[in-house]
Amino acid sequence: MELSGLESELDRTTASRSQLYALLALAFGFPDQELHGAIREGLIARSIAELCAALPHQLSAVVTADLAAAADAYVDFESEYIRLFDVGAAGPPCPLYGGVYIGDRMKNMEEATRFYNYFELRLSPEVRELPDHITTELEFLHYLTFREAEIGQHGGDVSSLLRAERDFLERHLCRWVPRLRERLAKQKPAVFFAALVDFAIAFFEADRAYAAALAGD
Repeated sequence: MELSGLESELDRTTASRSQLYALLALAFGFPDQELHGAIREGLIARSIAELCAALPHQLSAVVTADLAAAADAYVDFESEYIRLFDVGAAGPPCPLYGGVYIGDRMKNMEEATRFYNYFELRLSPEVRELPDHITTELEFLHYLTFREAEIGQHGGDVSSLLRAERDFLERHLCRWVPRLRERLAKQKPAVFFAALVDFAIAFFEADRAYAAALAGD
């Protein structure tokens, strides 16, 4: 999804937030050779830096060269992703499912699904990811911020979207991704994955505070 003709600084900021959520969803997904190449060539790191430059979030400390530090060989990069996030005798050591970290997983998935359904969204059977997977949650926030920019450029009321962004971040990503980082640190991960999680945590917290302020908290 793309936005054009955004005249106000606020709407352009919202569009950058939306693009950053979409970029993070891509970066946390199962890597293909194209993504690996984009990381190694620095395209992902540059895109993150450019989007952050359009935000008032003060994220320069976590936008580092480590976001371009991928293994030379795709097979090694893929294997590290699988080791950390995808397989294991009792499940992966660092699952990318929020419900694993914050109590009753079924309840967590049900709550996330209620958020999606409230905005008339349904999970695509083709994607085959569960409601509490990080890519699903990031795509949802990409959608909310996209709609915020779209409605905002026509002078519409975006307060309900801001409150939803604030609440979803507070109840989901801001709660469980720091716990993911704790597990990840014990696995001595490849530099890129540690940097990606560090950046995501900083962005989620900054964006939660930003949405809360705009919503009038």
